[in-house]
Formats: sequence, C-alpha cells, structure tokens
Amino acid sequence: MSQPALSRPLQADIEPRTHFRWWFAVALWFLLLVSYVDRTNISITGPLMVKDHVVTNAGLALANSLFLFMYGLSNIFGGYLGDRLGPRKVAVIALTWWSLMTLFTGLVWSTAALVLSRVLLGLGEGMHWPMNSKWVKAWFPPRERARANMFWEFGLTVGPILTGPLITWMVLSFGSWRIPFVVLFVIGIAVMLPVVWFVAKDKPEEHPRVSRAELAYIQSGAREEDVAMRSVTLGEIFRKADFWLLLLNWSGMATVFYGILFWLPKYLLTVRHITLHNTGIWYMLPYILMTVCLVITAVLSDKWMKRSIFAGVATLIAALGLFLGTHATNLTVAMILISISSAMNGVVLPTIWSSLQKMFPSQNVGVGAGYLNGLENIISAIGTYILGISFAVGFPYLIIFAVVGGISGLILAARGY
Repeated sequence: MSQPALSRPLQADIEPRTHFRWWFAVALWFLLLVSYVDRTNISITGPLMVKDHVVTNAGLALANSLFLFMYGLSNIFGGYLGDRLGPRKVAVIALTWWSLMTLFTGLVWSTAALVLSRVLLGLGEGMHWPMNSKWVKAWFPPRERARANMFWEFGLTVGPILTGPLITWMVLSFGSWRIPFVVLFVIGIAVMLPVVWFVAKDKPEEHPRVSRAELAYIQSGAREEDVAMRSVTLGEIFRKADFWLLLLNWSGMATVFYGILFWLPKYLLTVRHITLHNTGIWYMLPYILMTVCLVITAVLSDKWMKRSIFAGVATLIAALGLFLGTHATNLTVAMILISISSAMNGVVLPTIWSSLQKMFPSQNVGVGAGYLNGLENIISAIGTYILGISFAVGFPYLIIFAVVGGISGLILAARGY
C-alpha cells in the first residue's frame, strides 16, 4: 500500500524555501530601466532637435509636460486595468506600445510630431507604473516591501545613469540623435517583451519556481495585513486625508525630480556653459547618489517600519539642496548640491510606495497606485513646463512646492505611516 500524500501545510514546513520573489524583483528592475531610458533620452537628444531646427524650444517644453500629463492619466486607467485584467497582460500591452512610440520619436519631423510622440509615449509608459505596486503587494510580505520597491525602483536611478553616457556616445558616434530611439525600440521588443511574458506572473502561486514554503511565507504576512481591510470606492479614496497628504509629499519631491531629469542638460549647457560631453558626465551624478539613498532607506525603513518620516525629511532636504545649488557660483559645488536634491528621490520612492501598499487592500492597490502616481505626474507637469520656459521662475516654484510636500510627509508620519 502506498503511503498517504503529505498535506500542503506539512509540505510547506519540510520543503526548502525558495527566494524566487527576489529574482522577480530583478525582472521588474530591468523593465523600469528600459522604461526610464526610453523616456529620459529626450533630455540629451531634445536640445539637439532644437539645434537642428526640427522642433522649437517652447515645443520641447510643451512635449515634456504633455508627456507627464498623459503619463498621469494613463496611470489612473492603467491601475483599473491592472486590478481587472492582471498586471502581466497590461504590462505586455504597455511595453509594446511605448517601444513603438519610442521608435516614432526618433522619426519626428516637426514640433507637432514630437508633441504627438511624447503624448503617445506617456500613454504607454503610464500604464506600467501601478502594475509594479500591484506585483509588490502580491509577491512580498509587508516587512520586505521597501526593499522590494527598492529593486524595481533601481530602474529609475540606473536608467538615467546609463542615459547620460550611453545616449551621448551613440549621438557622437553615429552623428545623429535619431539612432538611440531605434536601438531602444529593438531592446524593448526583442529583449524585455519575452522577459515580462515568461517571468512576470500575476501572483506567486502561478509561478513554478516558487516553492510552497515561499508561497506560505509570502501569503501569511499579506493575510495579516489585509484581514482588517476591505475594498474601497473612488469616493472613499478621495475622502482619505492620508491619501492627499501622501499625494502632496510625493508631488513635492517628484516636481523637483522631473524638473532636474528633463532640464538639467539644458541648464548645464545654457546657464553653466559646459560642453555636451561634460553634460553627460554631470547628468549621472544625481542618479548615482539616488541609488545609494535608495538602498540605505529601503533597509532602514523595513527594519524600523517607519516610512513617511523618511519621505518628509528627504523632500525638505531636496528643497534646500536645490535652493543652495542654483545660487552657488562654483560649478562643482552647484552640481553636488543639485545632485543631493535629486538624490532625495531615492529616499522618498521606497517609503512612499510602501505607505501606499499599507493604505490600500490587495484588490484596490492598483487603482490606489494609479491615482497616486497619475495625479502626481499631472501636478509635476506644471512645474516641468514652467522650468522649461524659465529657470528664473521655475526653480523657485519647485523649491516652494517641495517645502509643502515635506511638511505633508511629516504630518503623515505623525498619523502612523
């Protein structure tokens, strides 16, 4: 007579626990990495488009701001789609779409064409962001989420680090600002699409590489967190004071970050009067520092289970760094201070999303993430446009907004986040 099969709980106890969830986090990192190189190469190629009289400077500013606006709207309906269709299907659609729009950007012939390409690019890339938050909620227990968010957010820091030297090298080597867009299109379709399809399952129980012991570990923490939570409606989201505080904190930091992301090369070329080659080098510094901040914050935040105190203080430091950096006369001092300001995004990122994942139940986290990131990008588009038109007006706007965001974060910390 054969021996009876072991029950699932006993198997989970004796089966070695895998750690595939962390390899999954690495895949999410690569996905966001490609996304950010696709969107940020315009900071290097944009001034060259203006120089070649393909677009106007005002048109470039409008294109970048409309990208953020559409990116914000796309986050909102992308969050709904993720909750209904699952993040994997939505991510595949989004990746295919934004890769095609990246290619379109390399083919633009006028300001109108560039504006259209950036609007359509934002439509695809915006759907992707809330998928990551939904994946982290499903794949990681609460005490690992800041580190899990850290992994995929590495794409946000490493992407711009690569963008500066990589796009500059391609432009200088091939003599054309159009080539990088073609290369990035090929990477998105030929490399990242198969990775998403075969690795990024909606839930850990759907992946054969996740052991029963690992699944039990993931689900035990998630059940404890969700036991007192229920599905929330749109009206309830907007009536949450905590949600609005989180939005102000995130928008204050993101406005500074996007301003530096899109307009630092132009600032260095036109205000600091340095060469294109040196622009690529300086462009990397904020994101190198941001990567360091991301790691340190994620570890400490998970250890202490404190989120918003990190986000609030960091946003205030961002405001101070940007104020001092834009008033410093020495280039090296100015760039270090501006880089510190941008690097504070590495402190805010893992803590903001961990707070969001605590604030919403599993069935609504996609919608919550979509509204948070969507509204934040729409708000940030205003500051990005102002900065693109005038550094004299734009930098004070960014600094004041960051102060408001920092204070909101401190209030949220006092409320238990």
